[in-house]
Amino acid sequence: MKNKEKEMGVHNIQKTKLDDIDISTEYDIRATLAEGSFARILLVRHRRTSTKVVLKAIHMELTAENEFDREYHYSYHLSAHPNILSVYPVAFTTQNCFVFAQEYAPLGDLSGSVKAGGLSELYCKRIAEQLVSAVTFLHSLKLVHRDLKLENILVFAADMTLIKLCDFGATVREGTMVTKHRCIWQPFLPPEICELVSNERYECKLSSDCWQLGIILFVCLTGCPPWQSADISDSDYCNFMRWQKRKTTKVPVQFRPFTSRFLRMIKRLLERKPDKRSSATEIIKYLRDRWIDRKTSGKTSSCGGGCASSSVIELSRRESINMYLYQLDDKTHLVDESKNRLKKLLSGYGLETTIDQKAMTKRVWEWLLQCDYQTTAKFESV
Repeated sequence: MKNKEKEMGVHNIQKTKLDDIDISTEYDIRATLAEGSFARILLVRHRRTSTKVVLKAIHMELTAENEFDREYHYSYHLSAHPNILSVYPVAFTTQNCFVFAQEYAPLGDLSGSVKAGGLSELYCKRIAEQLVSAVTFLHSLKLVHRDLKLENILVFAADMTLIKLCDFGATVREGTMVTKHRCIWQPFLPPEICELVSNERYECKLSSDCWQLGIILFVCLTGCPPWQSADISDSDYCNFMRWQKRKTTKVPVQFRPFTSRFLRMIKRLLERKPDKRSSATEIIKYLRDRWIDRKTSGKTSSCGGGCASSSVIELSRRESINMYLYQLDDKTHLVDESKNRLKKLLSGYGLETTIDQKAMTKRVWEWLLQCDYQTTAKFESV
């Protein structure tokens, strides 16, 4: 009965009382931590208490008030979980923006920690255990996060003993009908969403989060997604599907560094049919098993597994990075207009910045691509 009452409470979204506040009189703005098409994340110091907090400023022109109410409601009510970012009872409006306050993650998001070659197996298992706990908590309340990716996982300890899930802007109740929009994070989308056309409606299911968990684990271990899109037009994904359906015994090249136990787990998480996909808790069964096959990890490499001995693997990785850069360029023109409006607004409060999060991300991927070319040239000269 208590669980039922708790579930009903979290779904009872109330209209948020919002006072209009001048940011510059209440806070000292220190930096822009991140920026997207709908919002900007600001690191600030509260003048009265000298407390460092983060403000999420969401542009009113691009977000309806009921959408803000939903995001703030879920963010605040879910933050009691130790692996979900704390959100404070502070929400207000400023000129053309909805704003709410949340805790500061000093080490940034997980994408900044996952370098070329991925993280150690120990760190990945620590991330997995905490992430499963957070996602299972959401699922127990019949909520679908819908946007699980490295950028929405914040790091509080360099050894990954504390990470927290954030950004509930896309979170909805299971069974809610939503519209598919263009998405730059295509590698994380499950096949049932990839196969839809833009603006097509679909039903949100818990199983889509489980797919994204599987992709996150792969990226953490290798530094690169297994494919660009879970679609039949993607050869890497097609090879995985053939192996998963036992039409071939040949393990796809990007999955060869892993043990049979890890492969068993990932095949269940990345099951094409949503109703047959394993739950998030399935991951817990495999935490005591070895994930990286030490006999093969030095001989072959996944797409992000460091210096590969196979030119085919290197070519595949370069193609993946090039495709990612292309997607960044393709997306930029869609968000520039809204970003400029938000910059103009916030500059009125004394914040001037030239930080472009997408440009910075693009430079990192270009650097990785250059490293790949240099590494390949080095091996060819030996």
